[in-house]
Amino acid sequence: MRHVIRAVLFSGALAIAAAAPAAAASTKDRVEALEKAVADLQARAPAAADSAVKINQLQEEIQQLTGRVEDLSHQLDLANARLDAISAALSGGASGAAMTAPGSPAASGGPVDLAGGDAIAAQIQQSGAGPAAGSAAPRASGDEAEIALPDDPNQAFDYASSFLLRGDYQGAQKAFELYLKRYPNQPRSADAQFRLGEIYLATGANANAADAFIAHIKKYPNDPHAAEAYLKLGTAFSRMQQPDQACKVFKSLKVKFPNASPAVLQRTDAEMARINCR
Repeated sequence: MRHVIRAVLFSGALAIAAAAPAAAASTKDRVEALEKAVADLQARAPAAADSAVKINQLQEEIQQLTGRVEDLSHQLDLANARLDAISAALSGGASGAAMTAPGSPAASGGPVDLAGGDAIAAQIQQSGAGPAAGSAAPRASGDEAEIALPDDPNQAFDYASSFLLRGDYQGAQKAFELYLKRYPNQPRSADAQFRLGEIYLATGANANAADAFIAHIKKYPNDPHAAEAYLKLGTAFSRMQQPDQACKVFKSLKVKFPNASPAVLQRTDAEMARINCR
C-alpha cells in the first residue's frame, strides 16, 4: 500500500513539474503584454496632453469669436438705427420749397464761410484737420468736475463756447452736451446741437457726429445751419466708410438747398467727387 501511495505522489509531482514551465511562460507573457500596454499609454500621454491644450485653445478662440460677433451685431444695430433716422430726416420735416424759399434762413445755407464772421466755426475749421481720426484734442486745463453751466441759458451757451474758443474740445463737448440736456428748447439750442456735431467731427468721433447732425436736421429743419448740417452729416458717413449713405445725404442737400451758399455747394460737389457719387 505504501508503494502505491508513493507511486501516486511521485506521478503527481512529475505532472506539476512538467506544468510549471508552461505556467511561468504564460505569466511572463502576460507581464510583457502589460508592460507593452503601459509603454503604449505613456507614449500616447504627450499627444493626449497636446490635444487637451488644443481643445482649450479652440474653446478660447470660440469665446473670442462669439464676443466679436456680438460686438459686430451691436454695431450693425446702431448702424441700422442711424440709417432709419437719416431716412426719416431726409423724407420728413419742412418741404423743400418751404426750406429754400427766398429770404428764408435756410435759403442762404447758414454761416458756412468759416474764415470770417463766425469765430467759433473758424476755430473748429483751423484745427479740424489736425486731430487724427478717433483722437481728441488735449484739454487746455481743468476736468469734467469743473464743467458747471451758469443758470442763465445765454450765459451757459457762452460758457460752453469759451472752452471751444481756447481749443478745449473735451470741455466744450461736455459743456454743450450738458447745455442740451438742461436747455433743450432755448433759442440757442439749435446752435448748440450743431456745435456739438462739429466738435465730434473735428475730434474724429464720426458716429457721434452723425447722430448729432441727424438730430439737428430732424429737430431744426429751418435752422440757418441746416444746409451745412447735411454737408457735415454726409462727411461723417463718408469718414465712416459708408459712401452710399453719404451720397444719399449730399444729393438730398442739393435738392433741398439749391440756393445754399456757394461754399456749401462747392464743398458738397468736392465730397461727392471724392467718393464717386453717381
